Amino acid sequence: MERHASALKAARQAKKRNTKNRQSRANLRTVVKKVRTTLETKGKKEELKKTLPTLLNQAQRALMKAASAGLIKKGNASRQIARLSSAIHKAING
Repeated sequence: MERHASALKAARQAKKRNTKNRQSRANLRTVVKKVRTTLETKGKKEELKKTLPTLLNQAQRALMKAASAGLIKKGNASRQIARLSSAIHKAING
């Protein structure tokens, strides 16, 4: 158990950061999952053309924010964005 005031404060800060990072990661996963589930539902192409680009923008923004915050690595975010966007282009165009 921490005894010094600085160690107590560091423990409090770590706990706050942990909960914030967990929430941010959960929100990130939710946004990415929303894109993937929309891709898997074989809807009309007109509907997909309307919804998927906006969902991709949301996912891209969330991934890059997570990368800049240090939740995930920048390469990981870039790779996920590339894979999502290529899957969306295949679904819309082909």
